[in-house]
Amino acid sequence: MSATKTTGTRSRTIAAGSPPRHRTSRAAAALTGATLLAGAGNYSLSLLMVHMLAPAEYVRYSTASNVLLAVGTFAGATMPALVTRELADRPPGPVQRARGVRLCLRTAGIYALVCGAGACAACATYAGPALMAAVAAAAVLLWANATGAGCLQSRQDFGRLAVLWPAEAAVRAVASLSFLLVGRSSAGAVAGIAAGAAATAGAAFLSDRRPLPARRTARAHRPPPRAAGGGPAPWRRAASVGVAQALMCLLPSLDVVVAAAVRSGSTELAPYQGLLVLARVPLYAATALAAVLLPQLTASPVVPAAEAPSTPPTAAPDAAPAARGRIDHAPVHRALRLHWAAALTVTVTVVTCPRPLLALAVPPSYAGSAALLLPLAIAGLAAATLTMTATVFLARGPLRQQMRLLAAACPAGALLYAATAGHPARLAWSAALLTTATAAVSLVLAGRRIASPLWRTAAASCVTAAAVACVLYALRGHTALWCLAVVVLAATVAAAVRDRQRIRTQGPLRVLHLAFEDPRRPGAGGGSVRTHEIDRRLAARGVEVTAVCAPWPGPGCTPTVRDGVRYLPLPRRPGPLAGSGKLCQLAYFCAVLTGLWRLIRRMDPDLVVEDFAAPFSSVCVPWLTRRPVVGVVQWLAAAEKSKQYRLPFHLVERLGLRSHSTLVAVSEGLAAELRRRRPGAQVTALPNGIDRAAFTAPAGAAREHVLYLGRLETSSKGLDLLLRAYASAAPRTTCDLLIAGDGPDAGAARALARVLGVEGRIRWLGRVEGEARYALMADARLVCVPSRYETFGLVAAEALATRTPVLAFDIPNVRDLVTDAVGVRVPPEDVRAYGDALAELAADPARCRRLGSAGPASVVHLDWDAVARSQLALYERAVGRERSEDGHWPGRGEGTGRGAVT
Repeated sequence: MSATKTTGTRSRTIAAGSPPRHRTSRAAAALTGATLLAGAGNYSLSLLMVHMLAPAEYVRYSTASNVLLAVGTFAGATMPALVTRELADRPPGPVQRARGVRLCLRTAGIYALVCGAGACAACATYAGPALMAAVAAAAVLLWANATGAGCLQSRQDFGRLAVLWPAEAAVRAVASLSFLLVGRSSAGAVAGIAAGAAATAGAAFLSDRRPLPARRTARAHRPPPRAAGGGPAPWRRAASVGVAQALMCLLPSLDVVVAAAVRSGSTELAPYQGLLVLARVPLYAATALAAVLLPQLTASPVVPAAEAPSTPPTAAPDAAPAARGRIDHAPVHRALRLHWAAALTVTVTVVTCPRPLLALAVPPSYAGSAALLLPLAIAGLAAATLTMTATVFLARGPLRQQMRLLAAACPAGALLYAATAGHPARLAWSAALLTTATAAVSLVLAGRRIASPLWRTAAASCVTAAAVACVLYALRGHTALWCLAVVVLAATVAAAVRDRQRIRTQGPLRVLHLAFEDPRRPGAGGGSVRTHEIDRRLAARGVEVTAVCAPWPGPGCTPTVRDGVRYLPLPRRPGPLAGSGKLCQLAYFCAVLTGLWRLIRRMDPDLVVEDFAAPFSSVCVPWLTRRPVVGVVQWLAAAEKSKQYRLPFHLVERLGLRSHSTLVAVSEGLAAELRRRRPGAQVTALPNGIDRAAFTAPAGAAREHVLYLGRLETSSKGLDLLLRAYASAAPRTTCDLLIAGDGPDAGAARALARVLGVEGRIRWLGRVEGEARYALMADARLVCVPSRYETFGLVAAEALATRTPVLAFDIPNVRDLVTDAVGVRVPPEDVRAYGDALAELAADPARCRRLGSAGPASVVHLDWDAVARSQLALYERAVGRERSEDGHWPGRGEGTGRGAVT
């Protein structure tokens, strides 16, 4: 039975018994978790066999298990599809269900006999009678197990399946180890596979509700024959599904089967087969996802074609697409996104695994063949993708395209693998190229079937995975850093998968600002000033802003609300890291990567803003969430940090730039650099502003000192250069040097002043804020900006607003502010020239007054209110929301206060 629901002009036919989406999501998560448990158990058993069996016995076991893997995959893909389709086509009721199950059991029996004979024939060249008997029994029981699982899957009873799959792995492990205690032979290990299949098959049929009533009752309720044109007979459907799945399951295992047959089970294939266990993890996970996707597609909404709108959704898999309409692509995209996220993560982890960790997973003799991991992992990823795309054709067809593709790939692969069997590296790359080409063609065909280009998403995912693999490969020599990067990568992928985009059309705009630096933090620079000045103006206009910042050692690091902006340290409790500022900053990045999904889930923002910060610049926030993201770039110097710490920060910065499509630069020079590095992004230049109080600060009468105001730091702010320059100028001037600010290099600066002999000429004022900051600038004869690099030069702009000239190095961004009319520039990092210019300006008050008088006019256009309005307009465009004529958003007041920090 089906129910029809019409929305607008689109008609959708929806199965009446299909579960709600949230229930399906929970079932998919449970089944995927069960598959991971079962896969972990099987994987651990395989690794145990590597160590317990002699090389010759392990080759026999591995080849036989690969044959049975093909049989099990064939059965697991064929019978659930057949049972689901057969029971869906029958009228509801226990009797008709029993007839369908009986028919499927007969079909499974025929396939089991054929597969058992084929499995024995594949192992005949190297297996003894005991091993062949175990292989035959396991092949038959695997088909029975698949039929029982199909009965549960047809009812979408994923809860029982989630219990049975790990149970099968547990029974298999116990039975295999028990048989090995009797005699360490490959036959005993394979007999454990048969025992696990037998146990779970019986449990599946017992858990199904009366699947096999008496024959007399079944005959009394025999349904009428199917009308002509109502679809193919069950036997024909079983044959088509079986052939397609046989070819699909044979292709991933064809390299091992052909190579073992050609080389008669040579022990030289042991490293190849041992590493194949690691490379095929994505295939195991894809099998679980396909099991969840199949019943969803079987009962998913179908958009009928215009020429045949009344075609029933239960058409046969071999029916033409025009006769059945288009499959709803939403479940396909959800499953493929999850597949690529998990599979690519596993693949890059396996490919870049350091040698010490690889030696723990496989014997040292196998680890010497680690070069095979790359092609084997590519082949495993392609086989997993092929499994996913084949589900689209299994659910609603047509199977002819898939069968033709696989029928061409399998013979070609057999010939190719036979020619390269003597060279494991050539064999591995042959498998990678053939399987990847087949998966790519299948991906294109599946995209056409659901009227959605899947290959674009796959290509983007692979490019991203390649970039991540380069970063992990660079860290292979540092095992601890590699492990940390893998943990962060896994958490990032999990966060991106769990995030769900919600578009709110009412209520105030909510912004989650990843600001990195709290303005209250000791040593906070101009970036935090910009963040607060803009965010507080947005809050005054009704925007709900939560600024997430790195914690810092000492008091005051608590959640607070300041000028309407909520500040939240992340992580909230840094624990033993709280004693180090640098470790707190690194903890912030880790917390963003692993906990962003929690923040988004709790605060439900419309927009995420990421401030680029040292040393990585960006941590690829757009790839962690589906919410719109705007990057605010005040800093692009990861290359310098890479040289300083000898770590690949510049690679992370390059990756972060690729992730962003909307960027805000604080200067035109920085905007030009961003457009050069990220051509496809929308880059907007919005300079910093100046508080109006700076223009009205009263100038002092004396102006007998020079001033440095800013973060006490040497690598970027160049405080050490200023001290050396002042030491050379001190004998030629009577002006003292005032240093206002705090920062990480305060102690080193004081020590350097003592060494240079100018400690008595320097006054350390500490941190100065608010109007006192502008009064201090206005009372100085000269403001020194000795920065090695700047992204804007906020101190220089504020000094010019207070009618005080600026002495700076001739570096990008600063030279746009400090022109010859308002200040003096000297060659970058030229300490002698800086000292000479400082002495000349300090000795010429009239020139300083003349340069300072031109300062306010040169920076009068820098207005925080105008910058905030422009940035808010950019935010609104990013989220697709517009204000009403009175300046408010639709429905303002609804939901006010959500996402508050407690």
